[in-house]
This record gives sequence, structure tokens and C-alpha cells, in this order.
Amino acid sequence: MRPHEDLRALAQTHRENRMKLPHFSPHRIAPVVHRIGLRPLSALVLLPILVYAADPVAAQGIDRIRRHSGTESGKISQITALSVTISKGGVENKVPVEDIRWIDFAAEPENLKPARQSARAGRYQDALTGLEAIDRGDVEREAIRQDIDYWQMVCHVQLALSGQGDPQAAIQKVSNFIGNNRTSYHLSTAIELSGNVLLATDQFDAARSQFAKLGKAKSPYFVARSAVLTGISWQQQGNHQAAVEEFDRALAAAGSSPRGLSQHLEATLHRAVSRAASGNVAEATDSVKDVIENAVSMRDKSEDRKLLSRAYNALGDCYVQSGNQQAACDAFLHVDVLFHTEKKEHAKALYELSRLWTSRGKAARAAGARQRLQKNYPDSKWARQ
Repeated sequence: MRPHEDLRALAQTHRENRMKLPHFSPHRIAPVVHRIGLRPLSALVLLPILVYAADPVAAQGIDRIRRHSGTESGKISQITALSVTISKGGVENKVPVEDIRWIDFAAEPENLKPARQSARAGRYQDALTGLEAIDRGDVEREAIRQDIDYWQMVCHVQLALSGQGDPQAAIQKVSNFIGNNRTSYHLSTAIELSGNVLLATDQFDAARSQFAKLGKAKSPYFVARSAVLTGISWQQQGNHQAAVEEFDRALAAAGSSPRGLSQHLEATLHRAVSRAASGNVAEATDSVKDVIENAVSMRDKSEDRKLLSRAYNALGDCYVQSGNQQAACDAFLHVDVLFHTEKKEHAKALYELSRLWTSRGKAARAAGARQRLQKNYPDSKWARQ
């Protein structure tokens, strides 16, 4: 069974059990498609962005762990790098960190929650403004101070990754966070970010060293996540054979849980990218389309946006390789219009659109894409090409 066929079977299991998603009529999004000149992709549906509506601020004295599978409320009694223990009615529940989206802490500063939401939505400058307004002298709880430090670090790293900040400064910030917060439940994500920013500066061996640390957690999710990230590092270095081997390792380790599905989807996507680079464009195109169709199975819409932005860029790359420039434009336009908050992927989409429109004789549209790339992502690798 091919990876994308296996993906269909795995995703179907989760579709049958997941919460029903809101219905979006094609008539509601058709005007947007018409206005930008976006043609439908064959066999694909234009996927709308589902906006997460946060619950009211956590009540005084109550912690809330926002899981991928729901919410746990109570009093947090222990936080480690691998799990968070919460107690309610005398019953303790240990939640693995890979199942935690974020935590609303009891009595956290009022600016923290909106800043956290802004960061998760890709509005990093807004998030930093809110975080910098917090008076840390009023924060008594260590876990809350760690949360403030974490989201500040995330904003600086993500801005650097998208070409809007200094990568070396970002490396230092994430290193400081890891060194000072060994018991934070954010530690695994911080290690991943460390590897990502090292990768962005072409420090491939150092990045793989960071990604390998995740696999030591031994859970199926982290073993798969470590393999996915290591595969991406080989891919960016141009070693697609080594990349495919890592993606196959991720597919074998991911398991059938909802969190495993997220890694299965990502491994399938990046495996397709490497297969396309090796000349298997038709197979890769089918695999990417399957990832796009099945990404809606994911409960976390922030992960959904990240994956879909990568997938549409990958689909555009496949169409470029097969010589279908119109379909490639359509794929990159999905990222430009629907997923522009994913800054790293948006920068790539603008770059590719500027090239495609130039080759198709649409000089004005090409210049517009190039101008937005230079203005919004001046320090990105795409702006420098």
C-alpha cells in the first residue's frame, strides 16, 4: 500500500469519530475566488480557514489545559518537560505535552491570553506588544513566568524564520529559554524551534542534533516528530534519499492516534516533496492532494493552517516541475490569499508567484508580488533570490 493510500484509510478512522465541522457554502467563498482569479484545483476543494473562538478567561483559581482532544480543568499540581498533572475533585490526570495546545493559568495577567492567541494566529508583533506590557513583578507563579518567556521567544524566532528578524539573535533567545526552563512543558517545542532556526542558517548537523533529542522521549509522537524534522533537514540539504528514509521511519512510528495522524500527514507531504525532486512528480502530486483533502481531520486549526500552507506550496512545486504553470499559480495563490499568516510559507508563495507571472507575461502582477515580498519579508531567503 502506498503512503497516500494508507493515509486515506487512517484519516477515515478519525473522520468517523471527530466533531462535525461547520458547513461552508461554496457560494460564500466563490466571490473571493472570482476576485483574485483563482481557478479550482482539480479534485480539490478550496478549504476555508476556521477561526478558533477562545473560551472566556479562566476563572480565578482554575487552570485549564487546552488539549487537542478537549479541555481539562482543575488545579495543576506538577509540570515536567514530558507531562502536566492536573487535579480535579481529588483525581489526578497526567496529560502528555504532545497533547497540549496551551494552558490558561489561574490568575494569569490579563494581557497574556490575547498575546498567546495573537502568537498562535501568526500576529507576532501584536503578541510581543501585549507581552511586553505585562508587569513581571506582579507575576508570582513560576509557570506563568515561563509561559511569558516562551511566547516572547516564539515570536522572535518565528519573525526571524520569516525574514523579519535576526536569526542569530533568535538562536540566542531560544538557547536561553532552553537553558533556563528545563522543567517547562514547552521544552520540546523550544528544542524544535532551536533546530528550525539552525536549519534556516544552514547549520544542518547542529539542527539534526537538536531534532534527535526529541526522539529520546520514546513516545510514538516524538519518535515520529524527530524523524520528520530530521528528514526535512536532509531535504533542505539536497539529500532526498536520506530524507525519504527518515519520512518512512516517521510513517512507521506515528501510530494511529489523532496526534499520530498529524505526523503521518506531515511525513507523507514531505516524502512527496522529495519524491518529486527525484523525478516521481505524478506520484508526489497525488500524495500532496491527499494530504490537503485529509488535513481537515486535524482538530487544531493552527496546525491545519501550517500544514495546508506547506501542502499548497508543495503542490505548486509539483505543477512547476510538470510544466503546468496555471495550476502552479493557483496553488501558490491559495497560500497568498488563505494562509498569508503563515509567514515563512507566504514568503515562498510570493517568490514563486513573481517568477510564474513573469514567465507568463503578467509583469504588473509579478512586480506586485515581488514588492510585497521585499516589503514584508526583507530578510528572507526568498527576498534575497
